[in-house]
Amino acid sequence: PIPSRSMADAEADGEADETMATAATAGRKEPSMSRRFRPTRCYLRVQLTFAGQEEMPSSTILEASIQEALQSHFGSCGASKCQWSLLSPPAESGVFLLKTTSPEHLPQLRASLTLLTRLQRRRCRMDVLAVAPSLAALACKR
Repeated sequence: PIPSRSMADAEADGEADETMATAATAGRKEPSMSRRFRPTRCYLRVQLTFAGQEEMPSSTILEASIQEALQSHFGSCGASKCQWSLLSPPAESGVFLLKTTSPEHLPQLRASLTLLTRLQRRRCRMDVLAVAPSLAALACKR
């Protein structure tokens, strides 16, 4: 008989596939391994606030300002590695949505947004209100 090991032990040793294969050949039914959820992208809800009652910038100006902030803080090479896109232009309240293509880009993008203090020579502040792995999760009010 095949010695019984828990899936967690086999997974820790990197032998999960081997253990499942031997269990299947032995005729026993082992519980299938659940896949770990790894988000392929991240969505951010960001609020742009100006010092006074200012008009919200266009999408083009906002994208250029965020890209400039990335380049000034992480250099050209670091900024080019961080791939992101603007999903919605800023609303009247200053809230807009960003998407990163990988969760690894999230710290760079958040840092650049936080350190961005001027937009078209006007003092501003950007607050990341929420981060989620999907738009549906971002839409949930918690």
